[in-house]
Amino acid sequence: MDNGTAIAAPQSVAEVEQLIQRLYKPGPASLVKNINDQLLQLQLSHDGWKLADELMASEDANVRFFAALTFTVKLNNDGPTLDDDTAHSVHTRLISWLVRLVQRGEGGLVCKKLCSTLTTYFLRSPLMWKHPLLDLALSFHHGDATVEGNTPRSADEISDILPNLNELQLRVLLWFAGALAEEVSRVPANTPAHANLHTQMENIVKDASVLMQWAFQQQSTGSASAVRAEALRTYLTWINYAQPVWPRNPEALQYLRDLINQASQCLFDRDLSSEALDIFRDILESYTTFFQAPHMEMLAAIIHNHIRPKLQHTLSEQDPDGLPLAQLVIAFGCANIQQVVEQPDSESGSWTIVELLFDILQAQGYPGDEDQLSIQTIEFWNTYIEYVNDTLFTDSDAPDPSWLYQAKDVLKQVVELLWKKVWTPPNEVAKAWGDSESEGFKEFRGDSTDLMLSIYVLLGKDMLQQLVTLALRSLEAEQWRGVEAALFCLNTLSDNVLEESSSEDVVEEIFRSSLFRDVADFSQNIPSQARRTAIDMLGSYGQYIERHAEFLPDTVRFLFASLEMAGLANAAAKSIASLCSACRVSLTTELPGFLSQYQRFLESKTCDPYTKEKVIGAIAAIIQALSPESAKAEPLRALLVNIEKDVESARQYAAEGDLEMAEVMGVTSLESLASIGKGLQVPEDVPIDIYDDNEEQAKKPSYWESAEGREAQQQIVGCFSVLQVVGTYSAAIDAACQVLRTGLTESEPGPFVLPTSVTVNFVQRCSINTPQLETVLSTAGMMITQHSRKDSKRIDEDVRSISKAVAGFCEALRQPDTDPTVAAECINVLSELMPHYVHVLFEEMSASTLAFILSAVQGPDSMPKRTACEFWTKLIKPQTAAISEDAQQRINQVMSSYGQQLVYSLLHQIRGQAQRSELDYVCEPLKALLLHQSGTQTWLQSALADERFAIPRVTMNDRAMFLRQIMGSRSDGRKTKELVKAFWAACRGTVVSYG
Repeated sequence: MDNGTAIAAPQSVAEVEQLIQRLYKPGPASLVKNINDQLLQLQLSHDGWKLADELMASEDANVRFFAALTFTVKLNNDGPTLDDDTAHSVHTRLISWLVRLVQRGEGGLVCKKLCSTLTTYFLRSPLMWKHPLLDLALSFHHGDATVEGNTPRSADEISDILPNLNELQLRVLLWFAGALAEEVSRVPANTPAHANLHTQMENIVKDASVLMQWAFQQQSTGSASAVRAEALRTYLTWINYAQPVWPRNPEALQYLRDLINQASQCLFDRDLSSEALDIFRDILESYTTFFQAPHMEMLAAIIHNHIRPKLQHTLSEQDPDGLPLAQLVIAFGCANIQQVVEQPDSESGSWTIVELLFDILQAQGYPGDEDQLSIQTIEFWNTYIEYVNDTLFTDSDAPDPSWLYQAKDVLKQVVELLWKKVWTPPNEVAKAWGDSESEGFKEFRGDSTDLMLSIYVLLGKDMLQQLVTLALRSLEAEQWRGVEAALFCLNTLSDNVLEESSSEDVVEEIFRSSLFRDVADFSQNIPSQARRTAIDMLGSYGQYIERHAEFLPDTVRFLFASLEMAGLANAAAKSIASLCSACRVSLTTELPGFLSQYQRFLESKTCDPYTKEKVIGAIAAIIQALSPESAKAEPLRALLVNIEKDVESARQYAAEGDLEMAEVMGVTSLESLASIGKGLQVPEDVPIDIYDDNEEQAKKPSYWESAEGREAQQQIVGCFSVLQVVGTYSAAIDAACQVLRTGLTESEPGPFVLPTSVTVNFVQRCSINTPQLETVLSTAGMMITQHSRKDSKRIDEDVRSISKAVAGFCEALRQPDTDPTVAAECINVLSELMPHYVHVLFEEMSASTLAFILSAVQGPDSMPKRTACEFWTKLIKPQTAAISEDAQQRINQVMSSYGQQLVYSLLHQIRGQAQRSELDYVCEPLKALLLHQSGTQTWLQSALADERFAIPRVTMNDRAMFLRQIMGSRSDGRKTKELVKAFWAACRGTVVSYG
């Protein structure tokens, strides 16, 4: 038995009990399945009733539960196949068992399972059960099963029976009513096979509404509260059922709407109020239209008269019980947002909603800690401002609505309340916080500033002035947490503010104040968070400072002073990089001082790889702004000396056996070098002087091509020697690639526009085991692209060397799926050789490399498949530049040799191997073949006839039709793609047939 051997069906309660005891003990999964199988052998027939009756009479609740579960499963499997007599017998037995168990005071677990079984009977039985709730109520009343056909039915019969039922019987009826609504909601309503079920529900809702109405009327004492609670849950279940099924059936829906007033009385019941609040909130959020205008007015009155005083009390006491109250207020406000915005003083309680939400934001405590309510309000205010903005900007020519002034006033109050709420806590509070509280507060700050961005769209400059005033008022009072909160909000708005030159006079108030002089005075006791946020502001408003250079001295002095302060260094370095990049032209006179400050910073305790990289890049940006080019050489060499020191340190650490520090210093040197390269790049917004674009200017040699300029380049190249120490580390290879890329993106000669031989040597030193090899290959591809431009110098020998290296990588991989990312980049580099280096491509292209690219088309990995398809497409199409006769002849030879294999590989993808998302790029080489290769029809015909293509669901006639259609579409690429997708679907079996 333990190994899953079949056992006989149980013949007695004792045997079932033994089975269930074994089921509850740990054991093999096969044993558990075996026991379940035996229970399922109970028959839905007269032969099985004797044992079934005994099981339901067992003293063991587990036995009774499993018996009910068994019949649920049996009905799901066999219900539709039962004959009428057996179905009627099952029906009677199930009701009879439930009635008897309830009479014995059975607990909820077994009764609920039997209710579920009865629901399964309702769904799966071949006999229609017209009045399930009435039948069960009558059966409870008579003490045994009384089912349809025995007694005449009247429309109001259930209302006569309910007063005779006890509380447990009412609860079980409610469980059954809820189970019916829940299970039928899972049945599609738009299919003919299930139409009768949903039609029945339109009748059943009448009895269900009478049942719930009676339950709501029970006295709120003792166990009667349990009846009302169950009525609430059943009510929500029926509403959830009705929402998708009865949107256009107001008659059926009205039975549920008629219960709203009575259900709302549970909001006043101390034992039920919490659950009632959740249920009404749920309906407001998910099914707002269920409530009609009179219902909304009733809820508004409840909020004003009952919920408001309770919520205000919980706010004053910081009572967590206020959460469901606040959530209902928010849900009501969101559901009635038009009225709240447009009729703020209406009697329906609009102002009450706004006032309560103001109260929440004014309450004591910090969001994420003891204040859990403020976080909830963000949803409402987002809805509020979204409605206002949508209404105003949908028709910009319409006159301002009468409510706009008051809406703006409300939102100004929201801004001030949020500003106050995002104040950081004092140290003694923050130190007591755990990760949960810190994350909660951080999340609230982020949500608040996102909301402020939306509000700024409406309030604009007025909101900016409001925040600046709050900042300056706090600064005057030395309330540094208030200053920090205002700056935090202003930083969020920076992108929007900087787009409007009219706002500069407001921003100027901050920069003309003593703020940055005060925070730069480290003798003052100012919270470090305030200084950090002030630092962030300089990074955020760099464009403004660029236009107002008079503010640079104070701001830069503050940033460099902060650079040497623990806890501020990273933020300061980031803002220095941003500010120097934006204000590079205005800072050129300060360059000698910056170089000196940088040398001093390198000796400080806050100097680490991140800060070094940011600051050295910032200084490089200032160097870039120097003119003429020769003026850049000396300060650049001064920076490179520091890189060389790091390189030497890495070598020394490696010689001493400290590989960890060798890696740190080596990677730092390369990342700092890349940062210098990025800083020296010409900004994208630098204007182009069209008058310098003449032939004489083009012939003038660049400073960086002179002997003195090459000296700086040799320093840069020399730093690559650190790869001898750290060349096995992924971060080092990536940083080296970043150095090379900084020059490859430039259109004019510069210090980082290095000789192509540097990139070639870098690639040649790599092996298939080099980390980040795909990044190296991508960098090589960028170099080839750069030297494929019309006006660029051709570099045949360098390209030839790279092609050899790439061919070696392909040979080492053997198959693309060995490393799909590297394989894809190898193919991409070879693809970049077309058209300008196509002669080099075929000098180095071996049969094994072509086979490698061909296998990528047929492989399982998307990346190499895509690049391989692009390679073949470029090869098949006429080259976009003039190529030699020999090169064209070689292309023709390749297509003659590989065309058939390529077609077979493409069809292998189209026959179902490719994912649907891959079909677009698989189609491209096929379209090129159809247009430009005369032998394509023969290749296709041969491939489609190949026995390896055989798919039972796609006949030879289907293949022939596909061939005719695809050849007919050769001049219509869109049609070709449609045909391929249809054929792919037929091969996959996702359509009935092809054609």
